[in-house]
Amino acid sequence: MLDIHIFDVDHGFCAAIDRSNHNTILIDTGFNSRTGFSPWQHLLKRHCRTIDCLIMPAYDPDHLAGIPTLLDHCLEHGLNINLLVANPTMADQYPELKAASLWAKNSLDVTTKMHPECHKISQNMKIDDVGLSFFWNDQDTYHDSYDLSLVAFVSYDDIEIVFPSNLTVAGWHALLQCEDFRAHLRRVNTFVAANHGHESGYCPEIFNYCRPDVVLISNQGNQRVSPDMLNQYTVHAKGASDRVCDRKVFTTYDNGTITISKCLDRLRHITAKLVSRQFETVA
Repeated sequence: MLDIHIFDVDHGFCAAIDRSNHNTILIDTGFNSRTGFSPWQHLLKRHCRTIDCLIMPAYDPDHLAGIPTLLDHCLEHGLNINLLVANPTMADQYPELKAASLWAKNSLDVTTKMHPECHKISQNMKIDDVGLSFFWNDQDTYHDSYDLSLVAFVSYDDIEIVFPSNLTVAGWHALLQCEDFRAHLRRVNTFVAANHGHESGYCPEIFNYCRPDVVLISNQGNQRVSPDMLNQYTVHAKGASDRVCDRKVFTTYDNGTITISKCLDRLRHITAKLVSRQFETVA
């Protein structure tokens, strides 16, 4: 049993991969100043015992701002962080990541897989039945922090999802040189749009290799995705069976927190829940 939540945040990004043993894999530490949501609230509510892996894929102030609060709560409540994952060429440049590295060593510093045909770097790991694969560009070649974003592929049974963080077109083009990266894209059935669905993160060549069933968009701030970008991503999505979900594109602005659930041998199921301070509705 597994639940993947993509939360409605207005600072950075936040997703949680909740496992049946009460442990969580946390992707980014974004929060919502309008609703009061923070990742710590989610961990506390589900009585999380351990963060199996803290993945920090983006390197700008909006994405890094939630780390100190998370670490303070972990210290207060005795919550362990087993692994840290971040682009190793960026991890020493930010005090927030340095603070996180005191809790857990960046696993991408230890073992990486070189791809000599394209000069790219990747790392694969498994946490029980959850497969994780990471790809990134090197700072020696790319200097824009957005294009140094860590791309994470997550696989579990019939869930194949990619989290490209803040990657822009130039970063996509660089990673597309890698055959292993293209092979991972071919398996994806759930695509999280890069850079909050902005045009700067939209790379049409990706969809020569990736034809997802569903596209998920985590909006930035309190901003809708442009109609043009919504249309583009809708065209690229094949659509899933009614047993999986009833739409091709979800956004956190319109649909709220998005959850992909997998229970036993049933098909994955995608739902959304829109929450405000005054009321709660289910989409």
